[in-house]
Amino acid sequence: MELLEPDWKQPRPTAIEVHEMCGRVQLTPVNLPAQPFDVFLKRVRESHYSGGAHLAAFDVGADPVFDWFSSRNRLWDEGLLDSLLVHPAIRQALPELLIPSSPPVQSELAMSDQFLFDGVLANMLYHGGAYGQAKGDGRAEKAFALDVSEAMFGLRFGEVNCYMTSYAWTPWFEGIAWDFTAVLFDRRVRRLWIFAVTDTD
Repeated sequence: MELLEPDWKQPRPTAIEVHEMCGRVQLTPVNLPAQPFDVFLKRVRESHYSGGAHLAAFDVGADPVFDWFSSRNRLWDEGLLDSLLVHPAIRQALPELLIPSSPPVQSELAMSDQFLFDGVLANMLYHGGAYGQAKGDGRAEKAFALDVSEAMFGLRFGEVNCYMTSYAWTPWFEGIAWDFTAVLFDRRVRRLWIFAVTDTD
């Protein structure tokens, strides 16, 4: 599949166009394979047992407004992600997150360095949640985080847009130090990933 690249001739969509796009864009839930995702979620949930962890992926239909922002790594702009997170397909795939039915949410998702994503996962696996007890030298956790990243986007870090937040943007989050959400968009295969974690002491 061809990598989504910016079309510099296209004018910047307006905020109204962004809002309209978020209501019409097609998001198709992806059935994730058990390996490594079931094992990954099990491990995170075990170490965040007063909270939880959820992961979902969606294939994103072509849309000129979405493509304008995603090709420029600007999905945070014009409240796009906050409006997209209330999309019915996302709410249905992640009911546990208690995402409100109407926009906008205030996720405070910010552009992050995608090359550090596996490190964030490794840190989470190693340190755990509120009552986590790190053991060993972290090599196994780093290797597993790379396996998860490989399964998500083939370690094609340069083709992924990454956004992260530690803000409690739905009632599901505990509003404490272990809240975390990552949203990734793979520009080559047009796949959107949402990973959310919380815990409390």
